[in-house]
Amino acid sequence: MEEKEFDATLGGNEELPYSANTMKFAASRSIEIAAMTESILRPSKTKLIFQTLPVHMRRRVMSHNSKRLPRKLRLGHLDQLKKSGLPPKQKRPSRKYRRRPTNLLEEYNRRQKRNAWLETHIWHAKRFHMIERWGYRLAHAPCDKAFRACYRATSAHCLMQDISYLTPIKITGTPEHIKTLFSMITSGSCGLSITARAYITGNRQGSIHLYKPNEYPLGYVGKVTFTWENSSEDNKNLWLFVHPSQVKEIECLLNELLKTYLSMDDGSAVPEKRRKLNENCSQHVKIQVFTGSFNIFRLTGPKSHQILANTLKCVNDNEKFRNDKWVSSHYSGKTSQLKLDEKKKYWENIIKAASPSQLSPHIVLGLVVKDPRLSRPSKRTKAKRDIYEDINIEDLKMIPPSASISPVWNTDMYEVMKENRLTNGQFVEHITKTQLVPGEVYEEDPALQSIPVVLIQRPGSQVSEFKKLGYGCGWDIIVPSGYGLPFWQTFIMFGARPGGLRETESLSFEMGDCYLPPDSLAGNTEEKRIEADMKEKYFRRPPSKRVNYTKLGINSPFIPQWNILLKDWSNQDVNRFFVLRDRQLLEQLQECLHRKSKLSHLENSAVCLVPVYLHMAKRGSLRKHAIICLPKSGDISVIDTLRETQHEDSNEKLRKQMRVEHKKNVKQLKRRKIKRKKKGIVVKKEKANKQTKKEPSEYAKKMRELWLPSNINNVRNTCSREVMGYLSQGAFSFSEANSCGVGYVAYNALSLLVQNGFNYVLVRNTSSFKYRIAKIQIIKSQNL
Repeated sequence: MEEKEFDATLGGNEELPYSANTMKFAASRSIEIAAMTESILRPSKTKLIFQTLPVHMRRRVMSHNSKRLPRKLRLGHLDQLKKSGLPPKQKRPSRKYRRRPTNLLEEYNRRQKRNAWLETHIWHAKRFHMIERWGYRLAHAPCDKAFRACYRATSAHCLMQDISYLTPIKITGTPEHIKTLFSMITSGSCGLSITARAYITGNRQGSIHLYKPNEYPLGYVGKVTFTWENSSEDNKNLWLFVHPSQVKEIECLLNELLKTYLSMDDGSAVPEKRRKLNENCSQHVKIQVFTGSFNIFRLTGPKSHQILANTLKCVNDNEKFRNDKWVSSHYSGKTSQLKLDEKKKYWENIIKAASPSQLSPHIVLGLVVKDPRLSRPSKRTKAKRDIYEDINIEDLKMIPPSASISPVWNTDMYEVMKENRLTNGQFVEHITKTQLVPGEVYEEDPALQSIPVVLIQRPGSQVSEFKKLGYGCGWDIIVPSGYGLPFWQTFIMFGARPGGLRETESLSFEMGDCYLPPDSLAGNTEEKRIEADMKEKYFRRPPSKRVNYTKLGINSPFIPQWNILLKDWSNQDVNRFFVLRDRQLLEQLQECLHRKSKLSHLENSAVCLVPVYLHMAKRGSLRKHAIICLPKSGDISVIDTLRETQHEDSNEKLRKQMRVEHKKNVKQLKRRKIKRKKKGIVVKKEKANKQTKKEPSEYAKKMRELWLPSNINNVRNTCSREVMGYLSQGAFSFSEANSCGVGYVAYNALSLLVQNGFNYVLVRNTSSFKYRIAKIQIIKSQNL
């Protein structure tokens, strides 16, 4: 029986033909095909070009990215966007275009409007965490975990830091006028004067503490290093190297001295505190600030000697040296005064030493060296020291009279040096295309100019009771602007480990010094910055993860309250205080502390802080802002169980109540927002400025006051043991293999400690109830 075919849609049987006529079928559908072709080629106004594509080719991003469309449809798509009022997005310039030297320079200049860059900024930015400090963008710490490695570099190898942020200030005048100027703002009890015989020749670098005029020991400004320019003229140049946090204050201080103080009518001798400047002093002394004129690199560690010996190659051919354009334009006929052969011979003698600590301290040596790229190794290696058997210590101490003479101090020639300097690209092209043997480097190549540098030796720690002698020794090298990166990269290739500001603070702590003292404006500003950062971090935590400092008896955990501390120990209001820097008095205090004898009377003892170094006697670790407490008799026998009792927090219930009310208010606001949204009421939000930080709400401000009260009236008796002082820095010291700390105590508290017969103190971290015992020593070094 044959199967019948039927079409259900037609409602009956239908027999299909065995073949179909394609021409006839296309002719019957020609109108429909023509309409579809017309709609594709000439779309209607209601359709966009990207909508004419098949469904499987359409993408959502085609409406704003023409590159997603086929090439033949892109122009029409852009025209449609322009007609619709939506401007087409501009194509971002290619990286090749953006990295052109002119465009790159414009971009870098734009980014330096707020914070200045050092010459090694690009090198650091790729390898370091960068932070903003004192108007500069500086390297803070390397991206790799290199904290212990940096310490090993300072103790056994070489750590290098770019300290070009130090601002040079040039003071020109006769030594007598300069001495009179600085006699108003310095004191001889803190060390040698600025015109001491050891410094006036210019062969040694010195350091002094500056105060406001006739306000010693109050009114501390800061510590600066200085170098005299070696010359036989009546007028000499004194170079001060000032920390950027103190530049404005010191510059205003010096200018005010020259403008304000007038000469005395009679020539009678007056006490030092009442001495006034001569009228001639203000007329003949000139002050100039040279920001960014020098590159200053600090090399710390025993291997810094070998790195400099391998990098710095002194000029051999004096004729070639005289042909350099910067020499012919500024030193024509004066090159004999530089005495290059004499200083080259002395440099060859001192590089035989195993460490910079073996040399005479703080020597200043001016050299003229070849381009450092000539001595750069092909791959990174550690500089090795040649073994010398005929080392004479006496030869190392014989400093030539002309050692410090250098063209570096003449900043007028730097523009000529920059014009004739070969960039790294030009240097590579020169040695590969213009040499007889491509790639060979000839040291006497006339295309490479010689470079003047100044070396300054640092003896390191000289206080035997803290650290081993010579720790922290090294060199500071001053390089003209424009040549910072070639020297920096060469030092890196010879094995120097780079460091940042974190390593500067760590090195200062390891040497038993305080980075920025609290009695200066810079130190006070730094303490407030640290307080703001720690507070912000503290309040970012949820309430259940915050340390309750009220229960611990700590009312100021993030900043030491020096004024209130001194007020509690003197029973009088304290607006200003000072750190004791008198070297003789500090030695007497250490002797009294060692012998447990009574301290001598000190003028202004009510506002005096004494710098101390703490060393843990037993277990325990010290942290920043830990409190130093006065022990009681019998504490040492129960030190293992000595703990602070928990204090009552009167604001705890109020905080919980405010938190519950705040949650209710938030829920109510949320319901109102939902109702407004349903009704179609739209409330526009004000656009917040991205540059300014969002201020906390009134609720957050009240809660912060309940967690950390702002009104502090007493710090001495907040705990069961009286508070003597605070630690500015506390951590594990690698050089001591123990937990140590640097801090300050009130002079009256120290006097009571010695009177009770103790030479140790109790220490407690701000986040702990546990008291620990620590040995106390007076810091007697000049680097306070």
